Amino acid sequence: MIRLTIDGQEVTVPEGTMIVDAAAKLGIDVPIYCYHQALGPLGACRMCLVQVEKMPKLVTGCTTAVAEGMVVHTKGDVVEKGRKGVLEFLLINHPLDCPVCDKGGECYLQDYTFEYGPGRGRFQEPKIQKVKDGPINEFVLIDQERCVLCQRCVRYMNEYVGEGQLLLEGRGVETVVTTVNHEPATSVFTGNVIDLCPVGALLSAPYHHKGRPWNIDRQTTICPQCPVGCASKMTTRESHIIRMEGRPIPERDWGFLCDRGRFGYDFGYHPLRVLDSVVHGESLSSAQAMRDTAEWMKETLREYGYGSIGFILGGHFTSEEAYWIKQFAQEVVHSPELATVRNVPGYLPMSLNGTFEDIAQSHTVVFVGVDPYEAVPVVHLKLRDRYKHFPALRVIGVGPRKLTRPTLPGVNYIVPSEDEAVLFAQALFMAKEDDPIAQALVQQVKDYPLPVSADVLKAFGESLLNSPYLTLLWDGENPEMEQIFIALRSMRENPTAILPTFGPVNWRGYEWAGIPTRYEAVQDLLMKAKNGEIRMLILWGADLLRDFPDKALAKEALEAVDYVISAQIRPPLDMPYVDALLPVATWGEVEGTYVNMEGRIALASAGVQPPGQSRPTKTYLVGWARLFKQVFGTEDLWDLFDDVAGDLIPRDQDMEQSLVVPITRPASSDDPALWRVIQGEWVFENGLPSEILEPRLTPFIARIHPDEAKILQIPEEGGYVDVITSFGTFTLGVRPDDAIPLRTLWVPRTSHYDWITDLHDVKGLSRREEVKSL
Repeated sequence: MIRLTIDGQEVTVPEGTMIVDAAAKLGIDVPIYCYHQALGPLGACRMCLVQVEKMPKLVTGCTTAVAEGMVVHTKGDVVEKGRKGVLEFLLINHPLDCPVCDKGGECYLQDYTFEYGPGRGRFQEPKIQKVKDGPINEFVLIDQERCVLCQRCVRYMNEYVGEGQLLLEGRGVETVVTTVNHEPATSVFTGNVIDLCPVGALLSAPYHHKGRPWNIDRQTTICPQCPVGCASKMTTRESHIIRMEGRPIPERDWGFLCDRGRFGYDFGYHPLRVLDSVVHGESLSSAQAMRDTAEWMKETLREYGYGSIGFILGGHFTSEEAYWIKQFAQEVVHSPELATVRNVPGYLPMSLNGTFEDIAQSHTVVFVGVDPYEAVPVVHLKLRDRYKHFPALRVIGVGPRKLTRPTLPGVNYIVPSEDEAVLFAQALFMAKEDDPIAQALVQQVKDYPLPVSADVLKAFGESLLNSPYLTLLWDGENPEMEQIFIALRSMRENPTAILPTFGPVNWRGYEWAGIPTRYEAVQDLLMKAKNGEIRMLILWGADLLRDFPDKALAKEALEAVDYVISAQIRPPLDMPYVDALLPVATWGEVEGTYVNMEGRIALASAGVQPPGQSRPTKTYLVGWARLFKQVFGTEDLWDLFDDVAGDLIPRDQDMEQSLVVPITRPASSDDPALWRVIQGEWVFENGLPSEILEPRLTPFIARIHPDEAKILQIPEEGGYVDVITSFGTFTLGVRPDDAIPLRTLWVPRTSHYDWITDLHDVKGLSRREEVKSL
């Protein structure tokens, strides 16, 4: 530790700390443009000039490391003169755009000029004119005249993200930030340059001229687009969400978002939003719909008794709403039949759940069926951050396609999803044959054939067992992996963490509220509906034909029951079976807590009013309870934080017995005459509609191997094919992807093309020359 003095205050900081960070620890603000802790020192803007005793001239605080006994002055005539000179040069060609600039009132150049800058400019020559409001891509605009060349954006894309799509072009005063080859930037992280830009050079296209700091409101929230639940700030004006920004959390998170989270906030105002109550095809008032549905509940209970009403929860509801649904089910309609809709069968016990801090310490990271860049993009950024600070990070992908990327290189073991657990079991057994846990795991699959050599399996098993810090990311596709994780935790002596990347977004919050979240729970509930034990289904945000993998069971259950009540924000695929469609309030319209994939609790504020007839969940439940002549929801008796130390769900709540169950031998392999169809999470195709994101969405959502794309004459940007299946032929947009094996068709697990999840029994693909519409 290093001890030094800054402005008369003594501070102790770790060796290697920069002066600006040491000053910040004391609450002393040193002005900066180019420096950002995530990017490291550069010294390009010279704004952070400070005076260090025994040094002959001013030094930059962002590139000068502290030293023992150092005495630093961040104020004084000499320092202020230096900063004044830097600002005068920065303002020489800077336009006077403050009255029309989106950054007005939030701009460091304004703030620092007011505090340190000259009162009047001495430069009389005409200012150099450059591009104004030019597009970086569909979401980001650049005003090159306002740029101070701090290089934050360029360094972020090149060094932090690893996708070099921005650069400095030109020389001297003609230097500008632009895109490589003047092509639109395609990274899913480009929106972060808006937050990183200290001036008004990089702007949000959807927010352009939509508000100013004095006529907007800001609320803290989380991003609801994927299980990461990124800390965010929501900007609202006139009861509309008009902007999302990252919200840094000291010592934990830089506040970076993916473009889906930053720009996909408009699903609450999409034309598809359900705004009216529809009962048996007729639009009714909210009160009348509530009365009609309450009568159905009473009728069902009279005829079939308690337990005849089933509740299935999905969507983007808060943990508190899940708790109220459980209480309503148990206290008002006396039904224990509750479940959470799941689109994959896997489950991870809370005792095994890791945190993002585990990523920051990892020596080995294994992707089990998931590409984090597509499924949980900000986790990919956290892995990049770890890779940047620990280049020896070992990355391994296990799944039906390549899961590593050039920005996060590693090795891949390509096996079908159903064989993933077998590969792990055999690898652990080969690495430690005398271990009884490994012997139990491999009992039924010891001789199961895999497309991986024995030596490779053994090396993989040794990596799993011997890594000083192991983190696994899992897509939940293969439920047998739960046994592998339990075995790994027992067999390893070093830290082991697993992070689930599957949804729903707040399934951990639902679980903590008392709603069953295992796949078997919703499966059993639908079986009871199919068999006539449950006569009414209440689907709260759950769209079974979109979200539940067993479409046949879902249809049979929906057909068998007497009534289906569906509360949604968009028309469900279940609509042909729905008797009452109720518009419900969603994220941004209801305050509550969410629990993300690491089990961390976060509060999301309500920033806008629900549109149309949309009502919060509790409004419906209280209204129904009154029609049952019962008092319900008068007090908020449950608080998610009551039994939680800090903001993490305790890890000892479900300490499961370490008794390992043998891995089940997979069924016979697929028919070689058919193409293998695999699915994966892709956050841009998560099903939530967004007009802002439409320019980025591609019609070529499926992927095939480049060799097969070449045969079909599919260009790199994509093209259309006829998919020949056992139940017909239809048109599909595909594009080449070298991560996809031969004779394999990859499709997103959820999509704005609703029929995509039913794709199976693919016999072949043929080139389609022209497609007018899908």
